[in-house]
This record gives sequence, structure tokens and C-alpha cells, in this order.
Amino acid sequence: MNLCLMVFVSMWGESVLIYIIMVFLFFMKSAEYSMSSVSGFIEMDCISWVLVMLSIWVIVLSIMSSMMIKNKGKFGGVFMSLNVLLLFFLMGSFVFSDYLMFYVSFECCLIPILLIILGWGYQPERAQAGIYLLFYTLFGSLPLFFFIMYINNSYGSGYMYIDLMLEGKLLVCVMMLLGFLVKFPMYGVHLWLLKAHVEAPVAGSMILAGVLLKLGGYGILRFIPLLFGQESIFLWLGCFSLWGGLLMSLICLRQMDMKLLIASSSVVHMSMCIMGLLVFSEWGVKGCVMMMLAHGICSSGLFCLANIVYERTSSRSMLLSKGLLNLMPTLSMFWFLLVMGNMAAPPSINLLSELILIVSLISWSSKVIAVLGLMSFFSAAYSLFLYSLSQHGWFMLSKSSLKITGLTEYLVLFLHWMPLNVLILVGWSMI
Repeated sequence: MNLCLMVFVSMWGESVLIYIIMVFLFFMKSAEYSMSSVSGFIEMDCISWVLVMLSIWVIVLSIMSSMMIKNKGKFGGVFMSLNVLLLFFLMGSFVFSDYLMFYVSFECCLIPILLIILGWGYQPERAQAGIYLLFYTLFGSLPLFFFIMYINNSYGSGYMYIDLMLEGKLLVCVMMLLGFLVKFPMYGVHLWLLKAHVEAPVAGSMILAGVLLKLGGYGILRFIPLLFGQESIFLWLGCFSLWGGLLMSLICLRQMDMKLLIASSSVVHMSMCIMGLLVFSEWGVKGCVMMMLAHGICSSGLFCLANIVYERTSSRSMLLSKGLLNLMPTLSMFWFLLVMGNMAAPPSINLLSELILIVSLISWSSKVIAVLGLMSFFSAAYSLFLYSLSQHGWFMLSKSSLKITGLTEYLVLFLHWMPLNVLILVGWSMI
């Protein structure tokens, strides 16, 4: 065991290279709309392909952002092993076509991310954050386990893509949906996310925002056919989520903690995704997939930026870290580019995903125009608030000895920004 860990520590760069090779090998597989079977219980379509690619990409960048762990000798081998294990469970969640196998992978993703938070978090309160993460997600998804057992007993099969008649079984459908809404998370069951982000190391925050939240959206996407016939009931749930997103966008305007603001903005974006899924339209599904991809890349980059600032100022407060434009102008450029992506400015794929979701929601009901307009306005407001408060103003004299930003950090930031703006070309072909 010790020999394996020593190999992982000495091969940190080689491990990243292997991940990158996996990206290119996986990219060679065509992303087909129709389901393609790989084996008896592994099937993939365009959505699975996109989310597996996102998982590999974000985990590669999170490892590159965590070089401090290797340089300071903080159990780098264990850290790398947990990332490999997490990627294995994530890929399993996105490709398994059996309900039970999906659920096992879905829940096992909690173990590595919990250990990453507890092992490499910054504050003693990380134990409390771990408890929040564990209990919210486990108890939220417990009804989902009972639902899967019910399906297996009633229909004799756990195959995900067979037609099941659940019309009139409202309680069963609510049980199924609850586990995914907690993982998304929906407003009202989102407190675990804020706690986890604040206490997590940079890799934990990047993976949590970039990939793990997408498990909830993917689960709803796969289970949506079971909800047909009960749309009116679940639309009320979607409306509550949309209203919660508007409230969270107002809360973002009052945040002074960088990580808390970025984490709260995740709830805003995901609330629009939930509503897009629950209107049961093709455009809503496509917009949701694009939004998950765009948010996964953009939020991961913002957490990486927040960590770069934290490593130099030892503070996440925007009041104490302001004036960075004078000290690190190149880094400030990346702040501007990623913040523009977060507020859905062109030419980022965030813009295309928001437009598709807004069109799908307005086509369902014109009554949501006011809420969507306010959400878009406040999203732009808190994004500009984040940039202007952290980059402008008078900097403290004690910051004059800050170390310069390394080449690896610029590479990581560029690898966040580049796909965010190039993927809009691919997004047009999905419409």
C-alpha cells in the first residue's frame, strides 16, 4: 500500500497526463443522440458522453490546481487516489443503465468528496460541513432507494429505459425526485452546499460545483419519463425552485465571502435548470444539459480564482482582498473573463443555455417573464459586484509582497475559459 502511494506522489504529473489522454480517447467516441450499448448494464448517449467528459476535465484541472498539496507533502498519494476513485464512481453514475448500479455509484461519490473535505479542508469547522453533506444527501436519497426497491419488486427489472406506468402514484414519484433535488440542490435543501464549499479545499470545491451537482440533474433527466401524466403537480415544485433562485440571487448581492457568493450563484443557476426539466419540453432538456456543462466549467474556474487569491491573502473576504487589479493585472483579466461567463455574456455557452431555457419556460407560461427577467438582472448585478469589489479599490500595504501567479495557474484558468467560449459552436448543433 505504501509503495502504491509513493508511486502516486512521484507520478503526479504523469497521472495528470493519463487523465488528459483519457479525455482525448473518450472524445474520439461519437456523441450520439440515440442510446448505444457498451455492455449489458453500460449504455451511453449524448448526455452521458458530455457529463463524463466534464468529469474528466474538471478533475484534471482540480488536480493541477492542488499542486500545493504535493509541494507541502500533505499526503499527495492519498489525495490522488481519492480523485481516481471519485472519477470512477462519477463515470459509473453517468453510464450505468441499471437503477441499483446507478444508485450505488450515485451514493459512493459522497465518500471520496467527504474524505477530501475532512482531510484537506482549511478550518476545524470542516467536520460540521462533512456532517451536513452526509446527512442532507443520504437522508434525501433514502426515499430514492425505497423507490428503486419498489421498481425491482413490482416490475422484476431495474433496467432504466423500460416504460413504467406510475400514473396516479404521486408518493412514489415524490420519493424518487427528492434525492435528486437535494443533490442539485433546490432552494430549501441547499444549506449543505454552502457549508461544504466554505470548508472544502480548492479541489473539493471545483469537483463539487463542477460535477457532483450535475448528478442531480442527470438523475432527473433519466427519471423524467416516469413523471408523465403528473406534470401539473411537479410544475408547482419547479415554480418554487425558480422563486428560490430569485431569492438566492438577492442573497448573493449581500455576500462578502468570495466562495459563499460563488456557491450561492450555483443555486441560482441550478434553479433555472430544475424548472427547465420540469416543464417536460425538449428545449428545456437541451437547455438544462447546456447549462450544466457551462456552469460546471465556469463555477470551477471561479473557485480556482478564489483559491489563488486565498493562498496569497489568507482571506476570502472581498473587503480585505480588494485592489487586486493593481497587483495582479493578468489574473484580473481572467477574473473578468470568467465573471462575464457567469453572467451569461457572449460568446460563452452560458448565454446560449440561458436563452434556450428562457425560451422554453416562456413558451410554457408567459407569467414567468418577470421572474426570469429579475433573475437575469440580479445575476449580472452580483457578478459585477464580485468583480468590482475584489479587483478595484485601495489595496492593503501588507499585500505588496504577494508572490506572482505561476504558469500552471494561468494554464488552469485558460483551460477553464477556452472551452467555455468554444463550446458555443458545438451548442448550436444541438438545437
